[in-house]
Amino acid sequence: MHPLWLANQDPASAWAHQTWSDLAARQDKDQTLVVLPVHGFADHGLGLTLDVEETVGSAVLGCALTAGSLQPHVLVLPPFCLGAAPYAHCHFSVDIETALDALAEIAASVKAAGFSRLLFFNTSPWCAEVIATAAIDARTTFDVRTYVIASANLGLGFHPADVQRVQTQAVAARVLGRAPVPNAVSADVRDTEFRPGFFGQPAAVVPDRAVDADAVFSAAARKLAGLLGDIIRHESVAVDGMGAVNSPTLPPVATTIAVPPPGESSAALPRALMALTAAELAALPDKGRAWVILPTGAIEQHGHHLPLGTDAMLGRLWLTQALPQLAVDAPVFVAPPIVFGKSNEHLGFAGTVSISARTLRRQLLAYAAHLQSLGFRQLAVLNTHGGNTPIVVATLREIQTTLGLRAGMLSGYYLPAQEPQEAAFGFHAGEWETSLMLAGAPEWVRMDRAVCEYPALLDAPGGLRPEGGAAVFAWKTADISKSGVMGDATRATAEKGARWLAEASTALASKITALITG
Repeated sequence: MHPLWLANQDPASAWAHQTWSDLAARQDKDQTLVVLPVHGFADHGLGLTLDVEETVGSAVLGCALTAGSLQPHVLVLPPFCLGAAPYAHCHFSVDIETALDALAEIAASVKAAGFSRLLFFNTSPWCAEVIATAAIDARTTFDVRTYVIASANLGLGFHPADVQRVQTQAVAARVLGRAPVPNAVSADVRDTEFRPGFFGQPAAVVPDRAVDADAVFSAAARKLAGLLGDIIRHESVAVDGMGAVNSPTLPPVATTIAVPPPGESSAALPRALMALTAAELAALPDKGRAWVILPTGAIEQHGHHLPLGTDAMLGRLWLTQALPQLAVDAPVFVAPPIVFGKSNEHLGFAGTVSISARTLRRQLLAYAAHLQSLGFRQLAVLNTHGGNTPIVVATLREIQTTLGLRAGMLSGYYLPAQEPQEAAFGFHAGEWETSLMLAGAPEWVRMDRAVCEYPALLDAPGGLRPEGGAAVFAWKTADISKSGVMGDATRATAEKGARWLAEASTALASKITALITG
C-alpha cells in the first residue's frame, strides 16, 4: 500500500488523486457515483485492531470496483471516520450533531463540484441511523441523489448481535494478516430486545476455522459490485420521451475475486493507535508521558498540476519519514487523521471538500477528550493546511484550559531555502509543495501543467497584503489566483523535494524528541 493512501488503491477512481481542473472538465458528472466510505474504530469483540472496519471496507470496495469494471463510473472520497460511537469499546468519535454537520458539509461540497449522486458505504453499526438521517438531509437540502449500502448487507456485519460476526472476523483476520487475540474483557450486553439495546462491551467472537474467509470476501465483493452497478444504472440520465431510462451498459461482475495480500489494504501510519487492538491500547505503559500526534489536513484544489489530496498526503509523507527516526521505545503515537479541513476559501474550484470551522473545532475537542479518557495527557497537532491553522490554534487553547492537556502545534521547525518572493507568497501549490510531491508521489504530479502565479509582489507599494502584511485582507482563491496556484510551481524539482523532505523530516523528528525530553 502506498504511504499516501487516501481511501482507495486505484488513483483512477480516488477523488483525492484528481486535480480540480480534471474534475471540472469531467463530462459525466450526472452519471458518476461519488462514494463516501464511513468507518468506525472499535473493538467489536473480534480480537483484532481498531481499524478493522476501514481495512476490510476499503479492501472489499476496491475489489468490487475492479470486479464490476466500475472505475470509470465511480469516484471514492477519503473515508469519514468521525461518526457516532456510543460505547466504551468505541474510539475516536464525535457527537451525533457534529457527525451530521460534517456529513452535510461533505455532501454540499460534492454538490458544489457538480456531482449529484452520493453513496454512503457504511461499515459502522453505530452510524447506521446517523447515515440514514444524513442521506435524507442531503437529498432534501442539496438535491443530491443519495444511496446507502451497509457492509452488514454484504455478509460482513460488525454489530454485536449480528450472527455473521464469525465470518466477519475470519475475513478481517485474513485481510489484516493477523490472528485474533482472545479478549479477556467481560461482555456487557443488555436489553437486546429493547431497541436500541445496550452493547457496552460485545461478547468475544470465538474463531471458527471452518469459515472459508476467501469465499466470504469474494461473495461480499461480488454483491457490492452488483449493488454499485444497480445504483449507477438508476436514473443515471434523464428519462427520454418514451419513458425509458438511458443507463450505461456494464459488463458482468467477475466470478473470481482474489483477496488482497495480507496487510495491503491497511491505511495505518507508523505508530498508529488505530492499528492496535483494544487490549494493546489499554496496556500501553505510562500514557501520561506519551505524545499523541494528530494529523490535520484538507481535500482541496492545488492548481492544475497537483491532486486534491496534496495536504493530507504531505502529512502522511512527513510522518512516514520522521517517525522511523525516533528511538524504538519513544512514547509517541499517531491518532487517526482528520482528513477533511476548513477549505471554504477554495470553494468554486471543483473537488474541494470543506467542513466548517465549527465542525473542525468540535472534532478536535472530541479527539482531545477521548485521548484524555484513555489516559493520555499530551497532544501535538501536525497541520498541513493553512486554512485550518486559526481555528486549530484557538481550539488548542481551549483544550489546554478545559481539559488540562499539554497541547500544541508541530510547526515552525523547518523553512526551506527559497527566493524571498517565493518564501513570502509561494504558500499554496508552489515550489515547496510541488517539489515535495515530486519526491514523494511523482506519479500524481503533472509538471506540464505547472504555472507561476503570485497573489502579491514582495516589493509592491503599501502595507496591505493577502498574507503576512501589516494589514491583510480576507480572500477566497478566485480573488487572487486564476489557476489556484499561489507561488511558482515551475521552479519545483524532485531533487529539491528529496532534500527538503529529508531535512524537514529530520527537523520534525528532532522537534518530537525535544518534546519527549522537555
